[in-house]
Amino acid sequence: MPTGTPAPRSGYREVTIAAVVFGVLIGAVMNAAITYAGLKIGFTLGGSAIAAVLGFGVLRGILRRGSILETNITQTIASAVNTTNAGVIFTVPVLLLLGMRLHFSDAGFWWITLACTAGAVLGVVFIVPLRKQMLDVERLRFPSATAVAAILKSPGAGAKKSVVLVVGIAVGAAIYAPAALSSIKSPAATTELDRLVERERITPADAARTLEMDAWIAAGRAPAGLVERGRLMIELRDLREALDEGKAGDEVAARARVGDREKAAAALERGSPYPAALAMATYDASRGERPWESLRSVRLGWAGSPLPGYHDIGWRLAAPPAAPGEPLPLDLDRDRNGRPDLVLTDTSIDVGRLLGLPAEVFLVFAIAPFALGAGYLTGRAGLVVLAGGILAYMVLNPIAYNAGWVPATVPAHGVAGYARTAYNQPLGIGLLLGGALMGIAAALPAIREALKSLANASPARAGADEMGLKSLAMIAVAAFIVLLFAAEFVGTPTGSAGWLSWAPPWLAKGLVALVAAAWIWFAGIIIAQCTGMTDWSPISGMALLTVVLVMVLIGTSDVVSAVMLGAALCVAISCAADMMADLKTGYIVGAIPRRQQMVEIFTAVLGPVITMATVVLIAERNLQEFGVAMGPPTDTTAPQAVALKAVITGVQGGEMPYALYGLGATLGALLGIGLFPGLGVLVGLSMYLPVMYILTYGVGCLTNIALGKIKGRRWAEEWGVPFCAGLIVGEAVLALGINAVVLGRG
Repeated sequence: MPTGTPAPRSGYREVTIAAVVFGVLIGAVMNAAITYAGLKIGFTLGGSAIAAVLGFGVLRGILRRGSILETNITQTIASAVNTTNAGVIFTVPVLLLLGMRLHFSDAGFWWITLACTAGAVLGVVFIVPLRKQMLDVERLRFPSATAVAAILKSPGAGAKKSVVLVVGIAVGAAIYAPAALSSIKSPAATTELDRLVERERITPADAARTLEMDAWIAAGRAPAGLVERGRLMIELRDLREALDEGKAGDEVAARARVGDREKAAAALERGSPYPAALAMATYDASRGERPWESLRSVRLGWAGSPLPGYHDIGWRLAAPPAAPGEPLPLDLDRDRNGRPDLVLTDTSIDVGRLLGLPAEVFLVFAIAPFALGAGYLTGRAGLVVLAGGILAYMVLNPIAYNAGWVPATVPAHGVAGYARTAYNQPLGIGLLLGGALMGIAAALPAIREALKSLANASPARAGADEMGLKSLAMIAVAAFIVLLFAAEFVGTPTGSAGWLSWAPPWLAKGLVALVAAAWIWFAGIIIAQCTGMTDWSPISGMALLTVVLVMVLIGTSDVVSAVMLGAALCVAISCAADMMADLKTGYIVGAIPRRQQMVEIFTAVLGPVITMATVVLIAERNLQEFGVAMGPPTDTTAPQAVALKAVITGVQGGEMPYALYGLGATLGALLGIGLFPGLGVLVGLSMYLPVMYILTYGVGCLTNIALGKIKGRRWAEEWGVPFCAGLIVGEAVLALGINAVVLGRG
């Protein structure tokens, strides 16, 4: 049967309890795993192929009852639960980067989650009426969905592939374990501080601070300035909570007290080597509210003794013989501690320094099984992303350094860090925006035809195989009401006014929710069209455009509302593309569309809850270990949120590199005209994503191509895909488990 031709209808089992339960379980695991990966690498992956492989392994291999159509329902549900993560992680973490906090106890967390669930439902409902136009009329290919159908139609090795996937999970966890376990730290004994400094697990400053804290514990008192700083910070915390809960009495006076205490605390903090948590803990200890002995906590700044990791192998650069007392060259000892630098750390391996490349050339690979697996799953198409990273960090940055365009104060080995924020990120954001706009322009003809198809649709013509327009409209109205409530209860529009400043706040929020719903429908068609033609979806570009649009409408100070609606939109359009891709898979294997549509509508709402919970878990762990929730210096850099933060700051009146944005947007549009609309987005992404993950991702892409040449394309897809999917799941599950352990240990 030719690819894309619908299979004949049959009486096989389709929607069963086993299919639904297993689809939800695998979707939840993939959602958490890809949320973790996406916060590091900056983009996400679909889980349909993985779910299809596992579906046959469990339903047919273990339960011995699964049909092709039943497994198709499993992958439909799993991808629906999984696919919402992109919309959340591209947007919501920006609130953490802006200094806000998300926690399960905060009402804002639940309103944002609720808005995203409403967006998931709207995305599915809005795209369903266009199924016939996109699949029967335009006959869009949806490459990944077609590949999933091929897996479903050749189930003979399903059980064996599931075993390969489990092996991949074990291998991914084993490779990542030395990197992850080192984040579990116990308070170090004062007698082992010198050894930890020698191993470069802590700095001399960490050791000195620990000895000071030990002396405070022995004496039962801490420096007066530190205790006073703790008192001010606790008062600030209580005042802010009172203001948030409306219990501050005279609000003007309360805000004035907040300002006074902020200035006083900042003056005491200036130049202090002690973290804020330690200051508050010493104040509580001085009042007898906690024992002094409790200061022996890694979270409070006491030196931590980590579990062994790659760092402890001690693989260093080879140093030539030197005269006693003569310092090592800077190329060998960049941290100036008198020892050659490590080549292998817990998180990366510096291949550039091993090969003797110039210091301004950045060639560092992350120890990240998930990135390797993601690259393999992407294959040849991912080479564009790899090429963008190489262009930025191995060509443009060295040229800029050697041409004297980098400040003289930046050393050669610091070029990568400087260039990333100085011009790589602005150019990348511009490319992304230009590519996204080009995608909109390219999709306009198809959107016009889709509108005609929708206008001609009717319940009678839809038949029993489709959900009726009346049912879809009722579900859409209910979801919109939820989105409207979320918009009303989140954010406090103050300060600079937007275009809707003439309207009362409740009306402005309602109009914005209405605009957001319309934009969800429009953008969902664009994304579904792009995915159907190229497997590319410019969700991150749409996120930037949406947040800017909302801030223009309701004012630049209401960032929370803008981000929430941006998240709802991104979740919606990712669900719209996923729904149409799943319908394409079902179209090929002979599934009944109405059943797929119904299960996706009712299970997509689970995805945002899982993603938001995962983000909170990671953020809380980062707060304990690094003192910040997201972004540098943590290992979850959230590059998409960093880009969004730059745009928000610029819209609010901050400094904007308009020339670089404009140049990038022009290049993104030109790239879209020259090849395909998504090229500008892909190159832009690689300009500001963490390059060490991109390089490891590129190794996965090249491995896919090499195995296809050596073993054949079919072998590379059938056995490489489940193994590399396991690499992603293995690392992510281990990392999330360790995060939970770190949080549990306090």
